[in-house]
Amino acid sequence: MRHAHRWVLAAPFLVLFIATAVGGQVNSIDARGRVVDDSTGLPVAGVSISYGQNRGVVSDEDGSYLMANLPRGARLKTNRPGYLPQTPAAEVTEIRLVPGSLSLQVNEEGTTDKRVPSYEVRQGNKVLAKCNSDPCGQLVIDLTTGALGQKALVCAPAHESKEIDLKGVTLVMTLQPKEGSACPPLPTPSPSPAPLPSPSTPPASPSPTASP
Repeated sequence: MRHAHRWVLAAPFLVLFIATAVGGQVNSIDARGRVVDDSTGLPVAGVSISYGQNRGVVSDEDGSYLMANLPRGARLKTNRPGYLPQTPAAEVTEIRLVPGSLSLQVNEEGTTDKRVPSYEVRQGNKVLAKCNSDPCGQLVIDLTTGALGQKALVCAPAHESKEIDLKGVTLVMTLQPKEGSACPPLPTPSPSPAPLPSPSTPPASPSPTASP
Protein backbone atom coordinates (compact mmCIF):
# COMPACT_ATOMS: atom_id res chain seq x y z
CA MET A 1 0.00 0.00 0.00
CA ARG A 2 2.82 2.32 0.84
CA HIS A 3 4.34 1.82 -2.66
CA ALA A 4 0.95 2.37 -4.29
CA HIS A 5 0.55 5.59 -2.34
CA ARG A 6 3.91 6.83 -3.63
CA TRP A 7 2.86 6.10 -7.24
CA VAL A 8 -0.35 8.05 -6.73
CA LEU A 9 1.61 11.04 -5.48
CA ALA A 10 4.19 10.83 -8.27
CA ALA A 11 1.72 10.25 -11.11
CA PRO A 12 0.81 13.94 -11.72
CA PHE A 13 4.46 14.93 -11.94
CA LEU A 14 5.19 12.05 -14.32
CA VAL A 15 2.29 13.00 -16.56
CA LEU A 16 3.46 16.63 -16.58
CA PHE A 17 6.99 15.57 -17.47
CA ILE A 18 5.82 13.37 -20.33
CA ALA A 19 3.47 16.06 -21.63
CA THR A 20 6.24 18.65 -21.54
CA ALA A 21 8.70 16.37 -23.33
CA VAL A 22 6.19 15.35 -26.02
CA GLY A 23 5.00 18.91 -26.43
CA GLY A 24 8.55 20.14 -26.86
CA GLN A 25 9.18 17.56 -29.57
CA VAL A 26 5.99 18.45 -31.39
CA ASN A 27 6.68 22.20 -31.26
CA SER A 28 10.36 22.07 -32.21
CA ILE A 29 12.18 21.29 -35.43
CA ASP A 30 15.70 20.69 -36.69
CA ALA A 31 16.60 23.19 -39.39
CA ARG A 32 18.36 20.99 -41.91
CA GLY A 33 19.05 21.57 -45.59
CA ARG A 34 21.35 22.82 -48.31
CA VAL A 35 22.31 26.28 -49.59
CA VAL A 36 22.60 26.75 -53.36
CA ASP A 37 23.28 29.64 -55.73
CA ASP A 38 20.00 30.53 -57.41
CA SER A 39 21.74 31.54 -60.66
CA THR A 40 24.00 28.48 -61.03
CA GLY A 41 22.37 25.78 -58.92
CA LEU A 42 25.75 25.06 -57.30
CA PRO A 43 26.20 24.61 -53.53
CA VAL A 44 27.40 27.63 -51.55
CA ALA A 45 29.85 27.08 -48.70
CA GLY A 46 30.62 29.52 -45.89
CA VAL A 47 27.11 30.94 -45.54
CA SER A 48 26.36 32.18 -42.02
CA ILE A 49 22.89 30.98 -40.97
CA SER A 50 21.58 32.37 -37.70
CA TYR A 51 18.53 32.32 -35.47
CA GLY A 52 18.07 34.98 -32.83
CA GLN A 53 21.14 36.43 -31.16
CA ASN A 54 22.95 33.29 -30.01
CA ARG A 55 22.30 30.49 -32.48
CA GLY A 56 24.20 30.09 -35.72
CA VAL A 57 25.92 27.66 -38.09
CA VAL A 58 27.98 27.89 -41.29
CA SER A 59 27.21 25.88 -44.42
CA ASP A 60 29.69 23.13 -45.35
CA GLU A 61 31.54 22.66 -48.64
CA ASP A 62 28.52 20.89 -50.12
CA GLY A 63 26.20 23.67 -48.91
CA SER A 64 24.65 21.54 -46.15
CA TYR A 65 23.74 22.88 -42.71
CA LEU A 66 22.04 21.71 -39.50
CA MET A 67 20.70 23.72 -36.59
CA ALA A 68 18.89 21.51 -34.07
CA ASN A 69 15.91 22.13 -31.83
CA LEU A 70 14.37 25.34 -33.12
CA PRO A 71 10.77 26.47 -32.59
CA ARG A 72 8.39 25.63 -35.40
CA GLY A 73 7.80 28.69 -37.53
CA ALA A 74 11.25 30.11 -36.73
CA ARG A 75 12.82 32.36 -39.36
CA LEU A 76 16.51 32.06 -40.16
CA LYS A 77 18.85 34.74 -41.47
CA THR A 78 21.59 34.25 -44.05
CA ASN A 79 24.75 36.27 -44.59
CA ARG A 80 27.37 35.75 -47.29
CA PRO A 81 29.34 38.45 -49.16
CA GLY A 82 28.07 38.89 -52.71
CA TYR A 83 24.62 37.45 -51.99
CA LEU A 84 21.42 39.20 -50.99
CA PRO A 85 20.34 38.24 -47.43
CA GLN A 86 17.44 35.82 -47.04
CA THR A 87 15.06 34.99 -44.16
CA PRO A 88 13.92 31.41 -44.89
CA ALA A 89 11.68 29.39 -42.63
CA ALA A 90 13.37 26.74 -40.48
CA GLU A 91 11.27 24.07 -42.22
CA VAL A 92 12.74 24.60 -45.70
CA THR A 93 15.28 22.08 -46.94
CA GLU A 94 16.86 24.25 -49.64
CA ILE A 95 17.90 27.89 -49.34
CA ARG A 96 18.45 29.59 -52.71
CA LEU A 97 20.69 32.63 -52.49
CA VAL A 98 20.41 35.35 -55.15
CA PRO A 99 23.70 37.01 -56.20
CA GLY A 100 23.81 40.76 -55.67
CA SER A 101 27.25 41.41 -57.15
CA LEU A 102 29.88 39.60 -59.20
CA SER A 103 33.62 39.94 -58.50
CA LEU A 104 35.51 39.52 -61.79
CA GLN A 105 39.23 38.89 -62.29
CA VAL A 106 40.72 38.80 -65.80
CA ASN A 107 44.10 37.13 -66.37
CA GLU A 108 46.08 36.88 -69.58
CA GLU A 109 45.65 33.54 -71.36
CA GLY A 110 48.25 30.99 -70.26
CA THR A 111 49.08 32.74 -66.98
CA THR A 112 47.69 32.74 -63.47
CA ASP A 113 49.15 35.99 -62.15
CA LYS A 114 49.37 38.42 -65.11
CA ARG A 115 46.33 40.70 -65.08
CA VAL A 116 44.86 42.13 -68.26
CA PRO A 117 45.06 45.95 -68.04
CA SER A 118 42.30 48.42 -68.94
CA TYR A 119 39.60 45.84 -69.52
CA GLU A 120 35.90 46.70 -69.64
CA VAL A 121 32.66 44.82 -69.06
CA ARG A 122 29.89 45.88 -71.42
CA GLN A 123 26.27 45.15 -72.21
CA GLY A 124 25.52 46.59 -75.60
CA ASN A 125 26.50 50.26 -75.48
CA LYS A 126 26.55 50.34 -71.68
CA VAL A 127 29.80 49.98 -69.69
CA LEU A 128 29.03 47.99 -66.52
CA ALA A 129 32.54 48.21 -65.08
CA LYS A 130 35.99 49.37 -66.20
CA CYS A 131 39.51 48.88 -64.86
CA ASN A 132 41.58 52.06 -64.97
CA SER A 133 44.70 50.72 -63.25
CA ASP A 134 47.62 48.47 -64.17
CA PRO A 135 47.75 45.84 -62.86
CA CYS A 136 44.00 45.46 -62.56
CA GLY A 137 42.48 43.94 -59.49
CA GLN A 138 38.97 42.56 -59.24
CA LEU A 139 36.05 44.53 -60.61
CA VAL A 140 32.73 44.35 -58.79
CA ILE A 141 29.68 44.33 -61.06
CA ASP A 142 26.31 45.24 -59.59
CA LEU A 143 23.77 42.55 -60.49
CA THR A 144 20.76 44.15 -58.81
CA THR A 145 20.01 46.39 -61.79
CA GLY A 146 18.66 43.54 -63.93
CA ALA A 147 22.05 42.29 -65.14
CA LEU A 148 21.82 38.94 -63.31
CA GLY A 149 21.50 36.07 -65.78
CA GLN A 150 22.34 38.27 -68.77
CA LYS A 151 25.36 38.06 -71.07
CA ALA A 152 28.14 40.64 -71.13
CA LEU A 153 31.24 41.34 -73.22
CA VAL A 154 34.70 41.54 -71.66
CA CYS A 155 37.18 43.42 -73.84
CA ALA A 156 40.61 45.06 -73.54
CA PRO A 157 43.24 46.70 -75.73
CA ALA A 158 45.48 44.19 -77.57
CA HIS A 159 43.30 41.25 -76.46
CA GLU A 160 40.49 39.22 -77.95
CA SER A 161 37.04 39.91 -76.54
CA LYS A 162 35.03 37.23 -74.79
CA GLU A 163 31.37 36.88 -73.82
CA ILE A 164 30.45 35.80 -70.28
CA ASP A 165 27.30 34.98 -68.33
CA LEU A 166 26.63 37.27 -65.38
CA LYS A 167 25.89 34.72 -62.68
CA GLY A 168 27.42 33.56 -59.42
CA VAL A 169 29.43 35.92 -57.21
CA THR A 170 33.01 35.24 -58.35
CA LEU A 171 34.52 34.63 -61.78
CA VAL A 172 38.16 34.27 -62.84
CA MET A 173 38.59 34.29 -66.61
CA THR A 174 41.29 34.81 -69.26
CA LEU A 175 41.67 36.84 -72.45
CA GLN A 176 43.94 35.87 -75.35
CA PRO A 177 46.52 38.50 -76.39
CA LYS A 178 45.95 39.79 -79.94
CA GLU A 179 47.73 42.81 -81.40
CA GLY A 180 45.45 45.37 -82.92
CA SER A 181 42.36 44.26 -81.04
CA ALA A 182 40.41 46.68 -78.89
CA CYS A 183 37.02 47.28 -77.36
CA PRO A 184 34.47 48.25 -79.98
CA PRO A 185 33.91 52.01 -80.12
CA LEU A 186 30.99 53.36 -78.19
CA PRO A 187 28.53 55.58 -80.03
CA THR A 188 29.18 59.28 -79.68
CA PRO A 189 26.31 61.02 -77.94
CA SER A 190 24.32 63.18 -80.31
CA PRO A 191 24.88 66.88 -79.63
CA SER A 192 22.00 68.68 -78.06
CA PRO A 193 20.14 70.81 -80.57
CA ALA A 194 20.96 74.49 -80.34
CA PRO A 195 18.18 76.47 -78.72
CA LEU A 196 16.04 78.40 -81.17
CA PRO A 197 16.49 82.18 -80.96
CA SER A 198 13.69 83.85 -79.14
CA PRO A 199 11.63 86.14 -81.31
CA SER A 200 12.97 89.69 -80.97
CA THR A 201 10.73 92.66 -80.37
CA PRO A 202 10.49 94.69 -83.59
CA PRO A 203 12.08 98.12 -83.26
CA ALA A 204 9.68 100.91 -82.45
CA SER A 205 8.87 103.29 -85.31
CA PRO A 206 10.57 106.65 -84.94
CA SER A 207 8.31 109.38 -83.65
CA PRO A 208 7.57 111.99 -86.28
CA THR A 209 9.34 115.27 -85.68
CA ALA A 210 7.29 118.42 -85.73
CA SER A 211 7.85 120.72 -88.68
CA PRO A 212 9.19 124.16 -87.78
